Amino acid sequence: MPLELQESPELKTVRPILRINTPRQEEVDNEVNNIIDGVRKINVHVTRANSDASNDADSPKDEIHQGQPLEWSDDVFAVLSRLGEGNGGAVFKVQDKRTGKVMARKTITAREAPPQQLKRELTISSTADHFNIIRFFGAYVSPSTSEVNVLMEYCQGGSLAAVSERIKARNARIGEKVAGRIAEGVLSGLAYLHSLKTIHRDIKPSNILMTAEGVVKLCDFGVSGELVRSIVNTFTGTSLYMAPERIRGQSYSIRADVWSTGLTLLEIVQNHYPFPEDLTSIELLVYITNGEPPQLSDDEDVRWSDEMKDFVRQTLTIDANDRPTPRDMLSHPWIINVMKKEVLMSRWIGEVWGWKNGPPKVTGS
Repeated sequence: MPLELQESPELKTVRPILRINTPRQEEVDNEVNNIIDGVRKINVHVTRANSDASNDADSPKDEIHQGQPLEWSDDVFAVLSRLGEGNGGAVFKVQDKRTGKVMARKTITAREAPPQQLKRELTISSTADHFNIIRFFGAYVSPSTSEVNVLMEYCQGGSLAAVSERIKARNARIGEKVAGRIAEGVLSGLAYLHSLKTIHRDIKPSNILMTAEGVVKLCDFGVSGELVRSIVNTFTGTSLYMAPERIRGQSYSIRADVWSTGLTLLEIVQNHYPFPEDLTSIELLVYITNGEPPQLSDDEDVRWSDEMKDFVRQTLTIDANDRPTPRDMLSHPWIINVMKKEVLMSRWIGEVWGWKNGPPKVTGS
């Protein structure tokens, strides 16, 4: 009977191994506890920053509460819906019962997520301050589960992955001017992160969000700054967007994010992943590192400008030393010319989601 195994001599021989692992687990627990202790300090820091910005006409007032640190807990939130999965945790749409404010809450199981990953996410999210970076409102710990909950701006326009799927389902395409605005938003966010000596390392459609006004926001910083060399450990969905030098296990820089940006842009305008989809995981990695990079080409129903084609070509340069930085790509003629043209991004995102009279009011419904 299976229950008899509890008393078997074989089971007793395993117990010393468990004791050997205990000190390491204690180290992890201590590190996690230190991170948890830092959450309140993060909230105080963010509250002060919001208070300093409260004179800005565009700064929401309801999150500041007269400059006093907000006391977050599970009890003050109503869970409205599940938005998806972020790196290391599930993301929910929640509403603060006290103020009615709707936010995105990422729930991370502290003792399952790598401590450094959790620390990076909290540090970068709480200190970044840029138009194209998701806004951070605070964090708290659920005492009963040791889950760390990260509170962020809710982007009503959804992820670029969801937007792209919606457009594809309607047999439509993202136009060149809109694609240019999206590319400019991603590159601006990356250039800002570079100024903080940070590499995102996980640029892909699902990590690029859109507000109701059509503003691009980068999110999910759990793997930012993390060096990953093993193919076994890195071949996840993200690996589909990795630059060749990362797949090879070589040193890399912010230019790796430029490759991921180019691949993402190519995917959303062509309505399909740019590399062959009939390859196995290992075959695809070999193809990305040894094959010719994909390029933007005209289709029967659309012709792209030569400037846009050159932009994609430069982002997908195989040799990282020859690939431009985000700041370089912001000076590309295609981006400069697109930014001179009127593009009503709020109207565009409204058409994508069928908002007839602007975005629906963000409420608990």
